[in-house]
Amino acid sequence: MYNSLIYTKNPTNENLTTEEKVSNLFKKIKKFSSKYRNSKSNIILSNKKYNSDIMILGDMPSQEDIKNNTLFSDESGKLLTKMLEAISININEVYLSNILHFNLAKEDEKNIKKYESLLKKITQEHIAIINPKIIFLLGSFPLQILFGKDYSISQKRGQWIPYVFAEKSIETISSFHPSFLIRQPTQKKNSWLDLQLLQKKIEEIKSLDNA
Repeated sequence: MYNSLIYTKNPTNENLTTEEKVSNLFKKIKKFSSKYRNSKSNIILSNKKYNSDIMILGDMPSQEDIKNNTLFSDESGKLLTKMLEAISININEVYLSNILHFNLAKEDEKNIKKYESLLKKITQEHIAIINPKIIFLLGSFPLQILFGKDYSISQKRGQWIPYVFAEKSIETISSFHPSFLIRQPTQKKNSWLDLQLLQKKIEEIKSLDNA
């Protein structure tokens, strides 16, 4: 019931501008965030690079992100910047966001699992608004929200999985979140393999666009 109260689709959404669609989505996220202790903290939806072909989704903003009102502003963001630079991508030219758009208090982290279906609907609408050609998922949480609990980051990372909805199919790949790589630097070699796959796919899409 609560999900349906928050998530009411606007039938005229298709006639709105991107900014208006984002504004409607933000209102839904704000209602959802009111359930949590940290709801009074900032909600950060994205870096507003709406025209990018690449959408990067992490789990949620860090406390430092909330403080700075900027996504990936902490040490994991510095690492993500270097990771993308290694495959000739400027972090300021991709669309950055998260599955959750506010920071959860530790005691709320288990409670969030009750709302996975709602988070999937919100994320699906978000993806539809941005309409990227590639989605790069960082960590287990975004992978499982989009594809289900059976999808393990250890088993599915580095694999292209089509994300299909509303007659769309978007090339999607997952890898380790930079915050995990800081804690487990031995996994950087696997992350580098994933980044190379991402680079190759971007080049393939560019080649098709220019054909």
